Amino acid sequence: MKVVVILSLILSFLYANSNLERFVQAYKAKDMALACSLGRTLYRDNMRDEKILIASGHACAEDDFIDFIGVLQQRLGQTPASRKATVYFSTLLLKKRLISEYMHEGNDLSAYTLPLTDHILSQVFEAIKNGNFTTLSTSPRHIRIGDEQNYIDVSVKKKVYIKVFKEGKQVREHRYR
Repeated sequence: MKVVVILSLILSFLYANSNLERFVQAYKAKDMALACSLGRTLYRDNMRDEKILIASGHACAEDDFIDFIGVLQQRLGQTPASRKATVYFSTLLLKKRLISEYMHEGNDLSAYTLPLTDHILSQVFEAIKNGNFTTLSTSPRHIRIGDEQNYIDVSVKKKVYIKVFKEGKQVREHRYR
């Protein structure tokens, strides 16, 4: 029986190290989809290393897993870097929810002042807050931020869809529930 327990502990340790190595490689290669997926696995495996958790959060923010970073930040807060990351993650989560409120109910966002980031949610939030957009439809709400060739198209069905266009061609799509 002891052999089985020891063997299972060794295998789980090797599995966790394998995921950690793969995570680091994916993050360095800027493969944020894979890094986020592996980071979520490491989190579920009870990872406590704040540097890895912060990197997982950044990967998931880039890969639009905003809801996960809300959960992730529960394990952060022991160091100045992790507290700063927690503020960033909280900001993205709040902006996502406020954009959703605006797109579904039309609520005024002008009273909110939140930290600026370079994330697409920040760009959309600031444009809506400041009224720097064109309304294409009110039911369902559909807005455009930018000019004729370079713009962000924001629409809502059940999810909020944010499509980024450069020179008239779609280059990225984000979906948030």
